[in-house]
Amino acid sequence: MKTKNLLPHAWKPFGWVLLVVCISLGLWLLIDDSTFPFHAEVTIPWPFIDQKSEVDRIIDFINYKDGTITLELIDEILSLSVLAGLFIVGFARLKVEDERAAQLRLESLQWAIYGNTLVLVLCILFVHGLGFINVMIYNMFTPLLIFVLRFHWLLQVQPALEAKRERSLS
Repeated sequence: MKTKNLLPHAWKPFGWVLLVVCISLGLWLLIDDSTFPFHAEVTIPWPFIDQKSEVDRIIDFINYKDGTITLELIDEILSLSVLAGLFIVGFARLKVEDERAAQLRLESLQWAIYGNTLVLVLCILFVHGLGFINVMIYNMFTPLLIFVLRFHWLLQVQPALEAKRERSLS
């Protein structure tokens, strides 16, 4: 079956490596950022800041000096890398891309939207205040994560379950 708009199968191992490494580093950064070995700082001009403003203290900058701010971008880099890894793993062709794979891909996308909507509704109901911003940040990853987990679980587990069912019927 000729599929359009899928990445080459050769990219999939790179996607898995990127995903595993960046999720591990992201969890490390989330749990204990004081021992995290990597930093990505950038200084940019920013004349709009008032050091006494409450809003400006919430902005994630390291240093304000002479109309510039220094930002730590490692969390943004890791977030983009996790999204890229999930995207590559989720949308790279399989070795055998047939109608079954296309159907599983479609059903997994549908489940990802259902799951994301459920998580979002629960968070809107039960998470309030500044914690809600963190929930929204992590919610960026939910659709792709659910899609990748369900799609690959169905690819691996469903054939084994069908084979077991056929053996029990015979």
